Amino acid sequence: MTSSTRPPQPTADELAAVRALVTAARTVVLCFDGTLCRLYDPVTARAATDSLTRLLREHGVRAQEEPGRPPLALLRALTLGALDDDPGLRTALDSLLIDSELTAKLTARPAPYADNLVRTGSAVGTRLAVATGHSADAVHAYLEGRGLTGCFGPHVYGRTGGLAHLGHDAPPRALAALGVDPAEALVVGFTPEELRAARDAGAPFRGYARDLAAYDRLRAAGAPLVTGTLEPVRQAVWELNLPRR
Repeated sequence: MTSSTRPPQPTADELAAVRALVTAARTVVLCFDGTLCRLYDPVTARAATDSLTRLLREHGVRAQEEPGRPPLALLRALTLGALDDDPGLRTALDSLLIDSELTAKLTARPAPYADNLVRTGSAVGTRLAVATGHSADAVHAYLEGRGLTGCFGPHVYGRTGGLAHLGHDAPPRALAALGVDPAEALVVGFTPEELRAARDAGAPFRGYARDLAAYDRLRAAGAPLVTGTLEPVRQAVWELNLPRR
């Protein structure tokens, strides 16, 4: 990755803002794909979107194809209410999506510093949770493969209700289930959808962008704080040693 495609280096003010967010947080909610890891590579993403598109076409539903579009984004672009008359299709799409996520986790790559952030947070007693539109089964399988299952315990809030929840409500559901004041939480996410979900929950949001395109998307969506590394969060968690459970 060349310097022209990297997000800007965080300024001193941005680093201070990260520290302030972590200081105020008793719970850190991490989004999954993009934040903890890069779930799909180009091959697995293309295979998944092709399979979903074929299934939709077989049932007379057209999906707008865009090169490189992740499978979840493909389904989010649909008017899912239009599938209400075909519950079998909804079930088949969800099953196909779960299969693709479980396949993709075999080649998923952790985001830089993500594992260190999780282990550091767990070591100092920060309550950690995952909130995502992906299946909880895929998240648990990924965490187990990285040796991170114990860092989150039961606090993995994935897709529920078939295709009814594709991530739009994941942070609010996670915070409600945890029983925490949203103002005392921090949501770390990668997409504008995750930013909006954090806002809906009333929780502070810190954007992570692995490249300039992701950085620009988050800033355009109104994210006040976006950095190209998770290391400042890990460092702040370690230095501040947040209260234990």
